[in-house]
Amino acid sequence: MQAIHLRAAFRRYRGFSPVIALIVIAILVLLVLLGKRYVKMTQKDPDLYYDLKPWKEWRLREASEKPIPEQLAEQPVITEMLKFDTNLKKKGSEDPRGELLVYIGTNGGVGGNWSGTYYKGRERNFDIMSGNFEGRAYPGKIFRNEAGEEDRTKLYIMAKGRFLLQESDTKKGMLYTNAGDIYVQGWLDSEFVLSGEVTITSDEKYFETFTWRTFRAP
Repeated sequence: MQAIHLRAAFRRYRGFSPVIALIVIAILVLLVLLGKRYVKMTQKDPDLYYDLKPWKEWRLREASEKPIPEQLAEQPVITEMLKFDTNLKKKGSEDPRGELLVYIGTNGGVGGNWSGTYYKGRERNFDIMSGNFEGRAYPGKIFRNEAGEEDRTKLYIMAKGRFLLQESDTKKGMLYTNAGDIYVQGWLDSEFVLSGEVTITSDEKYFETFTWRTFRAP
């Protein structure tokens, strides 16, 4: 029987191991780069979609590398800090949902807070302990009505923050706290009327939406 020299065979093929390892690493790096490029190519542009939940739109805006464009000539020109102070209503009803304060700066920055007290029936009342938010204007998003018609005179704003609610249930004699994210989305028109929606959510599954429309405060 012929002897098999394992040591000699190992020496014969050992030189190929680093080459193979480098090839494998190069392939893995290429796959990662191609994967990132594919994600960027297929990622939704938040300026072109109107049916996104606010938290999905916000994440897309945070991840986007698209530069924020200049305002259109038709959009309102902000030459001084704008202040809007209004009362929120439950979407689809006249039920009050606290007070909203919004500021829009000359650089497009947006900030404000949600505050006050509101009720759900006679037995449940909600104290808004905090509700600050920050964001900016996004001139690249063009307003569209339900018929799909564009209005290029309106300027879109979006902001995000955190809220803290304290709920009192007088019937049960219980006190609850609820915290989560608050999203503010609005449109500023050429007459400096601001309208939009506020969405609060703790888990992105259950959420509440409030609406408002107001003129700038003096």
